[in-house]
Amino acid sequence: MEKYKVAAEKMLKGNTHPDLIAKEALVRAQFSSQQRESFFNEAYGELLVQYFTAWLGTDPHEVKTREFIYNSALSLGDVKQKLINFETYGKNVPYIEDNTQ
Repeated sequence: MEKYKVAAEKMLKGNTHPDLIAKEALVRAQFSSQQRESFFNEAYGELLVQYFTAWLGTDPHEVKTREFIYNSALSLGDVKQKLINFETYGKNVPYIEDNTQ
């Protein structure tokens, strides 16, 4: 419980200005977004390298295996694009809600 003490005291005092709370939230959101992006880019890069080295390890006559590896790499790109779309949509939700009201 000691690790939550500072946050609890800040909220219970109730004298924190809303602008300060918003600025702190923005800084935390930017930090988490950067960390998430770094994590996914590293994982994505590692997987692409694994697919590429597996593809290089095949012989030219292994067409089905090569096509499977190629399509797996394309699928990985589709997953990354979907994650980016979800994150972009999530960042835009407050603006979308403001326009609908």
